[in-house]
Amino acid sequence: MKFDIVVVGGSTAGFYLVKELRAKGYTGTIGLIEKENALPYNRYKLSKTWMQKDDAAAPIFKEASFFAENEITLLLNTEVTSILKDQKKVVTVSGKEIEYGKLVIAIGAASRQLTLEHEDAFGIFYLRSYEDALKIKEWGKKVKNVVLIGAGFIGLELASSFREREMNVTVVEYSDHPLGRVVGEEVSQYFLKMHQKHGVTFLLGTGVKSVDVNEANEVTGIVTDKGENIPCDMVIIGIGAVPNMSITESPFDFSKNISVNEFSETGEKDIYAVGDCTIWPFNKEMIHVEHWEHAQSHGKNLALNLIKERSTPYNTLPYFWTDHYDETFEYLGHALKWEKILLRGTIAKGKFTVAYVDEQNVPQAILFANGNDERDDVEKLMTSGKKIDPEIFADTTRSLSEM
Repeated sequence: MKFDIVVVGGSTAGFYLVKELRAKGYTGTIGLIEKENALPYNRYKLSKTWMQKDDAAAPIFKEASFFAENEITLLLNTEVTSILKDQKKVVTVSGKEIEYGKLVIAIGAASRQLTLEHEDAFGIFYLRSYEDALKIKEWGKKVKNVVLIGAGFIGLELASSFREREMNVTVVEYSDHPLGRVVGEEVSQYFLKMHQKHGVTFLLGTGVKSVDVNEANEVTGIVTDKGENIPCDMVIIGIGAVPNMSITESPFDFSKNISVNEFSETGEKDIYAVGDCTIWPFNKEMIHVEHWEHAQSHGKNLALNLIKERSTPYNTLPYFWTDHYDETFEYLGHALKWEKILLRGTIAKGKFTVAYVDEQNVPQAILFANGNDERDDVEKLMTSGKKIDPEIFADTTRSLSEM
């Protein structure tokens, strides 16, 4: 079996890559290989509205007919374990060899694992795939008390979804400030109070020591590193992601994310990578983000460069949004550190914009809550590279476009 383009991974990046190839008129053969036995689907929805509904169907991007009509060969339930670059082949776990003209790695990330006593108990879950989400949804139908280990965006989105289903939710977080590394302490407090207002219990600055189980090896509670016993019927662990190491033989060190240039080239001839498995250049540094819109944009951008080599550098501003209850938060840019924070609006009222700026007051990232500003205005300010005047920024009667 041979294809002009082989894409390993039916992820968001992988799907939008093959979709864009056909939309832009690419006529070569395309093979899309996915280890799950499911059509490419929207992982973003799994922790949100999908979790609240009774419908168990995967939130697929397109029906199978789309792939047939666009002559995209889908190889589902097929896991690639080796890349033989000299032979231009990938090899599956069953030993099947698939030749490629150009190869794209779009395998996403994997869940960071937590080592616990009784970690194999029934009722303990991670959320990375549709199969994970389906198991969580089914188990959740018969339980009332859930503990979420980790207060990242996925964990807090799940807290919101479970509270909408009137489940009792306890969040155990090692940090004293949920999301603080991304949004800062003041905005972290807003997220904390918002969830507490909706009935979520938080144990901050706390880890999990062990899991309690019954005779059927079903989880009955957790014990924190401070000795607290928290009864529960379900535990979901969300402590971040690590590189996907399912490909064991290749030119790459899959214990690290794959470095690519602005054209998604890996440095190995005819091998590219996109999405959550990559580190890519942005603002003169190599960054790694795991956001849905980046994966989509990265995949679509690579399609252009596969059609016409090195034609379109990838310079899309990172963006993500997150929904909690009836509130929406949007974030543009990338800032793991900043000199100071500038505020526009009132955090306590939930209508605010926060700029994370450097020593020159140039924004590195901007978070805007509940429609306090328009994305287009924020993006223009971010891409202008201009310094922010704190007084003008704080004046909510003036548009960001005036800056």
